[in-house]
Amino acid sequence: MAIFGKKSTPPPPPTEGGPDSAAGGDAFSPKKAEAFWKHASVSHESGNYEYAMQLWLNGLAWDPTNFEAVRSFLRSADAFLQENPKGKLSKETRAGLNAKGDVRRFVESLLDFGVKSTDAGAALRVTEACAKIGVKQAGTLLGQHALAMAQQENKPRKDTFVKLLDAFEKLEAYQLAAQAGEIATRLDPTDGALQNRVRNMLAKNTMSMGGFDESGEEGGFRRNIRDADKQHQLEQEDSVSKSGSVKDQIVARVEAEHNERPGDLPTLTKYAKALLDRGKPADELKAMSLLGKAYKESGQFRFRKMAGEIQVKRALKTVEKLRQQAGTDDAPPEAREKLEAAEQALHKLQLEELRLQVEHYPTDLPLKFQLGKILAAIGDHDGAIEQFQQAQDDAKIRRHVQLEMGRSFLALDGWDDAAIGTFRGGLEGIPDDSTPLGMELRYGLLRALQAKSTHDRNLEIAEEADRVAASIAMQKFNFRDVRERREQIKKLIAELKA
Repeated sequence: MAIFGKKSTPPPPPTEGGPDSAAGGDAFSPKKAEAFWKHASVSHESGNYEYAMQLWLNGLAWDPTNFEAVRSFLRSADAFLQENPKGKLSKETRAGLNAKGDVRRFVESLLDFGVKSTDAGAALRVTEACAKIGVKQAGTLLGQHALAMAQQENKPRKDTFVKLLDAFEKLEAYQLAAQAGEIATRLDPTDGALQNRVRNMLAKNTMSMGGFDESGEEGGFRRNIRDADKQHQLEQEDSVSKSGSVKDQIVARVEAEHNERPGDLPTLTKYAKALLDRGKPADELKAMSLLGKAYKESGQFRFRKMAGEIQVKRALKTVEKLRQQAGTDDAPPEAREKLEAAEQALHKLQLEELRLQVEHYPTDLPLKFQLGKILAAIGDHDGAIEQFQQAQDDAKIRRHVQLEMGRSFLALDGWDDAAIGTFRGGLEGIPDDSTPLGMELRYGLLRALQAKSTHDRNLEIAEEADRVAASIAMQKFNFRDVRERREQIKKLIAELKA
């Protein structure tokens, strides 16, 4: 366990080279795998998550079908991402993987997925790698994730779902294979051969569900019954929408695990997340207490961060409740006062938490963006702009950052030119300026141009403001106060021409 955040290094693991095929026999050794996993657990406990990831994978090279080891790897990867949001790994981690051939591709794709779990391509590749060497249980669950990610793509591709169909068929997950195939047929209704494959998968699923595909093996049906309880438990934990009773069962189960191993940080984290997922009145306070204890004992800031986020969430709920009370027709005057006081307290809390997080994660640019927005909300536009200028280096959020930074420049006297340049930068190269973000950037540019033309009595800038206002109104006539602003601008133009 780390002391005050300092990471200790466990004893070195075994150094034998990994297997180079998935043929079975002497190619794999659960005993050798276990030696790696013992060191992986120690490394995880010490807070050395990246090294733990490497050790889990080197163990999986010797025993790739061990589902619990895959789950343990993903827990270490999740902890690593908490401290390294960009998921950047050292060269030594990948170089230290011992496997070869198809097994090497499996552990490498699992490593990529561990640090890029929201990447649809990474999810597909690890599913295919699992199918290639027969890692059924992990491959099926990872494949479900890949299938969900593929459906969320802006432009779903037929070949992606066909690849998932192929992988699920190898994994003998026929229902998922049929589901992937059905999506592919919707994308290409003319593919008759694909439609036949889907019908074949449905038939295989019917056979598999009853255990009839193992009629020649002793206990085929009984095996399904024996595995049902374990599979049900896994499905409970992985279900997106859980009923209250299921959530109670999960909390009770994880609480028992935590009581057995109170010093095990991954189990503690799992317990806290289960409490938050259930969301009963006392659950958030219990989770905060657990996370605060973990932070005090381990010195790992990620626990402090999680506890702080719960506190902010609770404050947001309070503000929303007071906002609803103050918004009624018969609301007393003190309701508005309570709301304003709660909003001020919320902003102060958010500011404290975000400053602390930025201090501990100085390279996390989205955090700087969030800090900038809170500073702007309380009127500290100088401080907000400082954060925005750093956050705009993140290409994924650059346009959103420039929108907020332009607004802060506009809120400062004498910074109209900076606001205009910032809004223009946000609009430069934008694929579609009619999106909500595009409309807000254009509206910001309109306000900045109007302010400058009014201050400088500049006809050319006023006419440009009029053109921007007209273009917004043509797409959304009642957008904000564009109609009123355009009337003001036209009046200014008439005065300047006169």
